[in-house]
Order: sequence, then structure tokens, then C-alpha cells
Amino acid sequence: MSYIDLQPALGDWPYDPEKISVRKIVSTEGSVRIQMRVELGILQMEAEGRPDGAKPYGDESLVAYYHKRLAEHERCNGTVLGFGLSHEQCHELRLEASLYYRRYIAYFVLEEYANVFRDTSHSLAIFDLCRDHALEPEDRVSLEEFRAYVIMMDVRARAYHALEEGEPGSALAHVNRGIMSIKAHFERHGALDVETTSEEIKILRTLGNELSQRVPKDSLIVTRKALRAAVEQERFEEAARLRDALKNLYNHEH
Repeated sequence: MSYIDLQPALGDWPYDPEKISVRKIVSTEGSVRIQMRVELGILQMEAEGRPDGAKPYGDESLVAYYHKRLAEHERCNGTVLGFGLSHEQCHELRLEASLYYRRYIAYFVLEEYANVFRDTSHSLAIFDLCRDHALEPEDRVSLEEFRAYVIMMDVRARAYHALEEGEPGSALAHVNRGIMSIKAHFERHGALDVETTSEEIKILRTLGNELSQRVPKDSLIVTRKALRAAVEQERFEEAARLRDALKNLYNHEH
């Protein structure tokens, strides 16, 4: 077996400790992959599916596999009670979360925000599985210290994506909803004075203030019309988001 010296490739792409260096490449078979330059080499990830390209138990991801098992358990038993994840299964889920973390950071640097919140949503699904179904108490809380950060990244991506779509009011609603989610998370764990201690909330507050300056003066009228249309067409998830946006716009103008 022969091995390839990676030094030429590393030399062509020097490591810069001052920034996160990411690029997209096209593989020899024509698929898109993402590369991240790290101190001792280059990380390469698949652009879709699981970042390492694995298909655990034949599924796209462990989250997909365990969601199927959870749904099957509920069909057979009429409840999710009794469904449990072992310590080893939770460990595997944590490893999967670390893979998605690297990729959503890469996508954030690339400013591909829809891909960011696709992957942050996957990470939060892992957090929820472990919190709600781990058999061992330590596995239920092992990921909770990272929840606020992932929510923040999810919210920032959704807000920037909304701005790209020309919806600053919706972007502001995402930010305010994210702040509420982070506060609720900390309060569940008994944290006090999170407004001044949470870096995640501080970052979202700053983003919210910036977005407030970009909300057009006629956004109240436009958003009211969009909300009425969403309700009439029974697009209730969109209606909830627009309702939040309307509330934020009203507070901004008054």
C-alpha cells in the first residue's frame, strides 16, 4: 500500500489562526464536498447527508434511525414512554452532533444560511433525543450546556436568510423568538440574570438592534396582509411566525 504526502496540499492552503478557512470543492466523481483548514491538516465533509458520508443502520443519520424507532415504539405501545437510549447510543449521537457542528460552522463561513439551519436543526434534534430518552441521568444533560449556542447559531442563520429573502421583519421575529428560547432554556436549569451573563443573548440582542434599523416603515401594513393570507390559506406555521413579526414591528414603531 502506498501513501500520499499531504504537505503539498497543505502548503497550497496555509493555516491562518486568525480566521476559519473553508472552501467547496468538486470531487473526482463530480460531487460537492466542503473542506476546512485546521492547524494540522484539512477536514473534508460531504455537502449533504451525514458529514462523514456514513449511513448508520442504513439510514441517512442516527437521528433519522432513532426517530423511526421512536415512531415504531409509539405505534406499538400507544406512547413514547418506555423508549430509551443507552449510554453507548447517546455517545454515538454526541459524535454525530460534533460532525454536524463542524459543517454548520463551515456553512456559516460560506454564508449558506439555509444549510446552516438545516444542520443546527439536526443538532438540536440530537439534543432533544438525549434529553428526553436517555436512560442514564448524565446522558440527559450532557449536551444541554451547548443548547444556547446552537440556538443562537440557528437563529442567526434564519435571520440572515430572511434578510436575503427581503424580509427584515421576519428576521427580527426569528431573533426575538430565539432570545425567548435561550432564556427559557436557562430558566429551566435555574440560571439567573441571563440577560447580562449569556453571551448568546448579547449577540442576538445586538443583531436585533441592527435589524430594527432595517425594518421598512410600511412593514406593519405588508405583514398584516401576509398574516391574513396565511391564516386564510391555513398555513399556520407561517402565520405564527408572521404574528411574531407583527408584534415586534409594532413594538419597534411605538
